[in-house]
Amino acid sequence: MIYNLYKNRGETPLECIQRFAKATPELKGQKMTYMGRLDPLAEGVLLMASGEDVKRKEEFLGLDKEYDFVSIFGFATDSYDILGKIMRVEKLHELLESDVRRVTMIYEGEREQEYPFYSSKMIASRKSRKKKDSEDVPIKNITIHKIQFHGLDLLNSKELFSRLLMDISKVTGDFRQHEILTLWKQVLFGFPSPDQGEGHAKRGVGYFIGKFSAYVSSGTYIRGLVNDMGNTLGCGATTLSIRRTRVGNYKIEDSIK
Repeated sequence: MIYNLYKNRGETPLECIQRFAKATPELKGQKMTYMGRLDPLAEGVLLMASGEDVKRKEEFLGLDKEYDFVSIFGFATDSYDILGKIMRVEKLHELLESDVRRVTMIYEGEREQEYPFYSSKMIASRKSRKKKDSEDVPIKNITIHKIQFHGLDLLNSKELFSRLLMDISKVTGDFRQHEILTLWKQVLFGFPSPDQGEGHAKRGVGYFIGKFSAYVSSGTYIRGLVNDMGNTLGCGATTLSIRRTRVGNYKIEDSIK
C-alpha cells in the first residue's frame, strides 16, 4: 500500500515512518520504505510504501514535485540551508524585489545542478574514497518547470535567531546543531554593524527573507537552487525552510499527520 505521510520539520524520513508505523498496528511485521528523501528541516509530503509495494520504489522516485520555500539573502552555508556552517556573510543594506524576480526567471527550464556537498549521494561517495577532493562533484540534469517569487520580508537579528533556534532545536541526531547555532549567534549578535562602534551587537539590522514556490522534476535540490540564485545575485543565499506540497498526484492537503 502507498501512504501519503506528512513529515514534520525536524524529523528524518526514517523517524517519520517509524512514528507512523507505531501508530498503525496493522503495519506490524510488514516491510516499509520511504520513496524519496526530505531533509531534516524540510516538511510536507513523504510517500511511504508497505508490503509488496516496496518493490515499486523506483516508480515513485521519478515523480515531479512542488515546493514552497523561504531563503535568507546575504548568507551562504556549506549545506545550503540553515543547518550548515556559515561560509559567507554579506551586509545587505538594500535588495530589490525586481532583481530577485529577474534572477528567479533565469532559473526556469532545463539545467544542470551539482549535488550539494551534504547530500546522500555525496556522503556515500566520500565514504567510498580516501581523499575528499579526489573526485569531481557529480552533476545531474533537472527541469524547473515553474518557479515563482512571492516577495521579500525583513527580520531583525532577534527575530531571525529565534526562528533558527526553534527549527534547529527540533532536529535530533548528529547534525552539528550546537556548533551551527553558536556560529549563527556569533554572526547575528557578535559583530558590529557599519554604523556602530566596536563591542556593540548588531541589533536592529534587517535580514532579507525571500518567499518562493516551485514545480520541479524529480532529483531537484531546492537548497541547491537557493544557493545558485544567491550566487547569481552576488550576495549569497541559504535556505530557511522547505515545504513539499505535492509529489506526483499526492497532495499535501491529503497527507496523514
